[in-house]
Order: sequence, then C-alpha cells, then structure tokens
Amino acid sequence: MATQLRILFVCMSPTEVEVLSRVLRKGGYEFKSELMDQPQQLPDMLNERFDLLMVDSLALHPELIETIFKSMRQKDLDIPVLVYSSASDEGVIVTAMKAGAHDFITSQNPQRLASAVKRELAAVKQRNTIRKEEQIDALQQEIDGLMLAGWDVAPIARHICEQAMTLCELKLAWIGGKQADGSVGVVAAAGDMDYLNKIEVRWDQGPYAQGPVGIAMNKRKAVLVKVDDPSFAPWRELAIQHGIGSALAVPMVVRDEIIGVLCMYTVCSDAFDAANIKRYAKFADKLAITLMLTQEHQQFRLLSVAINNATQAIFITKQDGKIVWFNHALSVISGYSAQEIMDSTPHLFSSGSYEPVFWEDMWRDILQGKLWNGDVLNRRKDGSLYSVLQSITPLYDEAGDITHFLCLQQDVSEKKELEQKIAYLAYHDMLTGLPNRTLFNDRMNQAITQAKRDQGQFSLLFIDLDGFKEVNDTLGHGAGDQLLQMVAERLRSCVREGDTVARLGGDEFIVLLRDVSSSVGLTNITQKIIERIAEKYELGEDLAYVTASVGISRYPRDAQLAERLLSCADEAMYIAKHAGKNRYALWDSSAPEEEYSDWQI
Repeated sequence: MATQLRILFVCMSPTEVEVLSRVLRKGGYEFKSELMDQPQQLPDMLNERFDLLMVDSLALHPELIETIFKSMRQKDLDIPVLVYSSASDEGVIVTAMKAGAHDFITSQNPQRLASAVKRELAAVKQRNTIRKEEQIDALQQEIDGLMLAGWDVAPIARHICEQAMTLCELKLAWIGGKQADGSVGVVAAAGDMDYLNKIEVRWDQGPYAQGPVGIAMNKRKAVLVKVDDPSFAPWRELAIQHGIGSALAVPMVVRDEIIGVLCMYTVCSDAFDAANIKRYAKFADKLAITLMLTQEHQQFRLLSVAINNATQAIFITKQDGKIVWFNHALSVISGYSAQEIMDSTPHLFSSGSYEPVFWEDMWRDILQGKLWNGDVLNRRKDGSLYSVLQSITPLYDEAGDITHFLCLQQDVSEKKELEQKIAYLAYHDMLTGLPNRTLFNDRMNQAITQAKRDQGQFSLLFIDLDGFKEVNDTLGHGAGDQLLQMVAERLRSCVREGDTVARLGGDEFIVLLRDVSSSVGLTNITQKIIERIAEKYELGEDLAYVTASVGISRYPRDAQLAERLLSCADEAMYIAKHAGKNRYALWDSSAPEEEYSDWQI
C-alpha cells in the first residue's frame, strides 16, 4: 500500500510541482497537495495538517525558510521542510540549511526526493515518539506525586483520563471497575460522555461482553477493535454517530486478579500501534494498583504498596545521605540487593562521570531547602551505565529543620538512546552510515579553518558512479542500495582515518583528503579509488559493474570558500564524465577542456 501524504508546495512553479509529483508517485507515495504562492498566506495554511513542505530555491523570497520555521514554532509543528534548487544556488542552499531546512533537492537530481522524504518522515516519527515518551514519563511522575500527597483514587483516575485525552488525542477515555454482577462500572471518564452514558458493557456473558472491554478482561490482554469489526456490532451505529473509529481496552491486573479496564476511543481507525499499546498498558498497571489499594480502605497500605509498585525508584535518605528507606524499583533498576542498598549512600550508584563541583552544587541547593531536578548517569552493580531523571525534595520536621531527603528516579535510558540515534541520523546517511551533506559541510569548514591557521592544504574528490542507473533499472532498487553500501565500504578502505567520506545523495560521494595536495599523492589515491570501485559487485546471484568519474579540487589553490571548492570539484567531475567516464580530472580554470581527455585511469 502506498504511503499517504499531504504536501504543501510553497512558492513553486506548476512545472516544478509536476516534476516532483512524478518522482514521489514513482517512489510509492500517494498524496494530496496544495500550492501556496504568497508567503504571507503561510500562517493560515499551516492550520491545516501537512506531512511535508516543499519550498522553492528562495531566490525571490530569501526570508521564506525563517518565516516557515517561525510559524511552525508558534503552532508547535514538526514538519520536514525540503528545498528544491538549481545547481547554481549553492549559497542560497547553505543559507536555507543554516535556517533549519532539513534537506535540498537539486533540479539535476530530483530522483533523490523519494529517499529524502522517507528519511525525514522517519525522523519526525522518532521525534514524536520521544516527545510522547517524555509526556508519559512526566504524567507517571505526577501520578506518583499525587499518591504520595494522599489523593484519593477517584480524582487521580479522573486526572489520568483528562491527561490521556490530551496526550493521546482521544475522543473518549474511561476507567471501568469489575463488578460482581457482571457489569463494568465507570470509575472515571473524560471526553464524549454522551456516548459513554448510552452504552452498556459487561464482562460475564452475552453480546455486551463480546466487545473489547469484555474480551480484554476475560483474556487478560489488550484488545484493539475498529468500529467495523463484527465484535463491535452492538455499539457500531452509536459509535459512528459520535465519530469514533476504533477502541482500545487494556485490562488492569493486580496480584493476578482482574479488577478493571482502561478504555480509549479515537476518531482514527489506525491510531493505536504496538508502541502506543505498550505505553497505555503502563497506565493500566498504575491504575490497577491505585484502585486495588482504595478498595481495601487502608490509606497506609495505599501509600506503601503504590510506592513499592511504582515504576520509579524512590528512596529516602537522612540529612547525611545515608539511605534509610527505598522501594523495590531501586533494587531492580540498580541491580543491588536490599541488603547492599540499606544504610549505604547514593554514591553506591555513582558512575564517576561528574566533577566534584556537580555534586557540591546539588548539595548546596537541597541543604538550602530547594527542589533539585536533573539527568544523572548512574552505574549498575554489573558495571553497565543507565540514565535517570532524578528529583530530590527536602523533608522537614515540625521545627522546620531539614531531616531527610526524598529522591525519585525515572529510568530514561531507552529515551536517551533514542535521542542519540536521532542525533546520529541527523548527520549521517541512513543507507550507508556515511556522513551526510550537513556533517560534510561542517567537516569541510573545520578543514578550512585549520588550513588557514596552519597554512596547510587539503583536497576534495567529487565522485559520481557511472552505470548505476542501469543497475537500479535491471536488478532493482534493493540491489542498487546494496551496491551503494559496498561502494561506501570500498571508499572507506581507500582513505585514512582522519579523512572524510560522505554521501551527498543518489550515487554521488565526496571525499575530503587532509594534507593531500601534491599531484603524485592525489594520483595514487584517486587511482586506488577508481580501481576499487571498478571491481565486480556480487549482489546475491547477480554480478554488477560500475565505474567512477572523479573531479578534484584543492585548497587553497582552486578556491578558498567551501561552496566554491565543492563547485570546482563538481565541475571537474563532469569534465571527467564527458571525457569518457572511469577517469578523473583536476580542476584548472585555465586549462582547455580537451586536455582532460588523456587523464584516464
């Protein structure tokens, strides 16, 4: 099934729109698009939901990118912004990238659009996942705090339903309790109460027990149904009237006993994926503990069991830092036994990653009665590292003196790893793992700065594969991707550790050779690269052959600005390609073009 998108083309000609539309359709995308000609229309246009913004080369509207990102920040939107540019717009493109554009597509290589869209949409999805996890973590911390503050179950449950409506974009959220007569009573709810008041659900038997709620409670598993599923027949007509597309029911289990269910309804029929269901199951676990404790009518037991079953690590220390109480989660997260933790200090979990001043500042704050919050890298008993979001609250006696500290720790290791992955993808090509254009531009600017300081030199090799299109057309894109990965490895093997190999997109690569500028050195390295690329490629049962056209520019001989240096290498590459391919050409503004024809490897 093709990916469905909504695209806004900003200040682009109908011809450009048609070219890019063909590329996207060929890449497997189906989409609806709108064309906006006037930049002042942008804030109103962004009120609609778009998955992608395509922007012109900015020659007529140089402030357009800044306007776009300002409007998106005001509306809290995260939409990929891609610039479509001609090859002569390098300066404008650099400006656009600095202003925040995610990528640019040249008119010479529009086919790169499909892969760029795929990459940026994946990045948006990952960023949304991180934001959602952060919101869920914050709500879980809040629930723990409300429990510690002595709130009753009803207001806590109602608060959770209200927050779930906002965080998960729901039509209705409600918490049901298992009743002895086979019915499911509403404990708390938020959203479309008119629909909730008109439906009946049961857990024992009959048609009203065959929906998501009854099945979830009887089979002890999360159940997701769409309104057109047969099991949803008793409620379908009313659900359609209220604009409900799907429902998710998650059982609440305490001590191996079903005590209720968490129910969520949304307009979309595909809003719940595996990751969402896992997050919502955490809600259900938290509520199950809370409801069970309230039903037992023991406030002390409520506080004790809730803390010990909390997903956060919680512990209390004396003023000198010695741990005098902690919950089970601290032992689970850290790997230390209860005997090892009791009467020790939090230094037991120290990773050794911080300077003494970090802890001195923390102790100064909490001894002054201030609440302390921060990310801390800890070390488990087995030596592995983990990240926690930690808060420390001073506790006072009746005289107003600080006697103890309450510490809450939320394990955020997975979230940190995801953030690191997204940061990596922002500067690396997803297919080959090589630096992308953004990281390469940064490396080249660093090389220029160092060369100016040391009066040094370096060279660029602009590499374009000859015959790659035929591989894609005859063997398929999967084989083409495998070939590009093999080319990347061969290029890495041809250069030193301090050099940079990057993929600019499609079948274009760039190599930055530090301290290599002599003709002999360049000839040897370029010869090695061309020979390695020309070797056969075993792609499953098929063999493929490609060659390389290489253009070379040198700093500071050919240019002193990054954009011009790259342009010189690019132009030299085209000279090599026009001279017969499988060869290289050194940029020389004074040399007639026919001189390059003899430089074949």
